[in-house]
Amino acid sequence: MSIFIRILLVVGAIVLLAFMLRKIRLAKLKIEYTVFWIGFSCILVIMGAFPQIMSAISEFLGFKSTVNMVYLIVIFVLIVKLFYNTIQISALENKVDSLAQQIAIDRKIDAEEKKGE
Repeated sequence: MSIFIRILLVVGAIVLLAFMLRKIRLAKLKIEYTVFWIGFSCILVIMGAFPQIMSAISEFLGFKSTVNMVYLIVIFVLIVKLFYNTIQISALENKVDSLAQQIAIDRKIDAEEKKGE
């Protein structure tokens, strides 16, 4: 892995880590959601700081270039995270629909009770 890619990985991971910590401090992001990103940035730092680990793994798995494996890992992890977020969004949309229906029912009942008085 070239020195430029290594530096880019480490700097990018540190910037990501600083951004996440700032969002936590400003209370704009829950800690439970940032655990993934903090872990991801730590893994990127390790990948950039110790390229021999990635080189050994990529050689064992048959990749022609360590960078190709790094890109593949990053893309795979982000796709898995995207899928997980999609599942969470779907569940939250179902909850919103259910709550909206419940509020509509409650308002209808309240309106009928007021008419009956």
